[in-house]
Amino acid sequence: GRLLTGATLGLVIAGGAYVSTVDEATFCGWLFSATKLVNPLFALMDAEFAHKLAVSAAARCWVPREKRPDPSILGLEVWGRKFSNPVGLAAGFDKNAEAVDGLLGMGFGFVEVGSVTPVPQDGNPKPRMFSAVINRCGFNSEGIVAVANRLGVQHGKRKLDETSSTSTNSNNEVKHGGKAGPGILGVNLGKNKTSEDAAADYVQGVHTLSQFADYLVSILFLYILWL
Repeated sequence: GRLLTGATLGLVIAGGAYVSTVDEATFCGWLFSATKLVNPLFALMDAEFAHKLAVSAAARCWVPREKRPDPSILGLEVWGRKFSNPVGLAAGFDKNAEAVDGLLGMGFGFVEVGSVTPVPQDGNPKPRMFSAVINRCGFNSEGIVAVANRLGVQHGKRKLDETSSTSTNSNNEVKHGGKAGPGILGVNLGKNKTSEDAAADYVQGVHTLSQFADYLVSILFLYILWL
């Protein structure tokens, strides 16, 4: 018993010592690889519950943070906005801006939140999300006020973190891993189901949320038909 305990303790200490000598980029790669072991568990859950669980984990930064730099060749500039890489997360995952910091920290070149409606609404009846990535949620949203409050806090973090979290080395590689994470933030705007003036809904979204976003997107009319 003592021998087994001693051997186990020795392995733990040795493993910890080894990990402490590994550079951040290598350790980051291990973490992203480890998530592959967890992913099959999500397939066993209800699709919307699994989605909420993933958003909750990202909101608490319980997700891997990308420490490896983006090669400069991946960078691009669109309409005066500089993207560290062209891989982004589209609207529909983080509908209410709950997990912007965690998602940007994972290494996305941009994260788009929403669709955000002027006032809260529940969306379509459940079930409305399926493992085949069929989405007919119907703009379930906590509303502009809730999203603006979260983005205001996140915007402040990004401003404070700009000089410390994003640095450029001699190869012009953008480094990730700051508290708020580098990257571009987009907001996807939607209208309320019961609204009689869709244009006014979008105008309200632009006026309220443009101060926090790098870009805004209004939803396609064809999708609105399914609300």
